[in-house]
Amino acid sequence: MSIHQAQLLPEWGDTTFFLNGALEIDKATRDDLVHRGVSIESGLIERISGNVEVILTDERRMAFAGVFTAPHNEPSSPIAKQLDCRMVEIPMGKQIWTGDTKETSAPGVFACGDVARAPHSVSLAVADGAWAGAQIHRSLVWPDS
Repeated sequence: MSIHQAQLLPEWGDTTFFLNGALEIDKATRDDLVHRGVSIESGLIERISGNVEVILTDERRMAFAGVFTAPHNEPSSPIAKQLDCRMVEIPMGKQIWTGDTKETSAPGVFACGDVARAPHSVSLAVADGAWAGAQIHRSLVWPDS
């Protein structure tokens, strides 16, 4: 997903894509990123410090207004696992499977937001929560439907 992010971010401003030894990109991808105005940094990151200063293992320091990462996410609470909710693997990690009504594989258990949908976004999580709430209400009023 990091290549996807690197392709999108140049619309917002200067973008540096750190490979950090985590991946190698082919010539076509490199050419695409450069064409979009992305600087590609192959040095290894030692740490990120202070107000978004990236310090490389060769001691170079690069300051930025912000940093985007592409982490592998999964629910931090054990509740879904304890309730035996089905999990699914997505490009960004693991999430709880839900049907159209936001009900999980465990009857009567609903999930919404970042734990049950991608992409992760506050506005999408709020909308997902509103839909789940409406579906929970429906299930209480008409339990057999």
